[in-house]
Amino acid sequence: MANQNIKEFKKWSADDVRAVCVNNDLYTCGTGEDYNHMLSWVERLYPDTENIHFIAEDICKHSKEQTVSNIMFLLANKAVTTFYEIEGEDEL
Repeated sequence: MANQNIKEFKKWSADDVRAVCVNNDLYTCGTGEDYNHMLSWVERLYPDTENIHFIAEDICKHSKEQTVSNIMFLLANKAVTTFYEIEGEDEL
């Protein structure tokens, strides 16, 4: 098997994070201003582990009966999309 150069890219959007919150009854204890502020951070941050944790902490702070790790799981699996690019693949 040849050693290929594979790149991984991740993305999320405020709409994706909003859907996670709505579908899981999250951010029910925050104001509209708090919520919009958190979503504005989503649009500026790359969804790596540190930034997912940052957003999950804010969501947890404004939610009932949740843990940061559970919210991180939800964000990583329902709000973040992962793409791959393999060098030379499009050059068939």
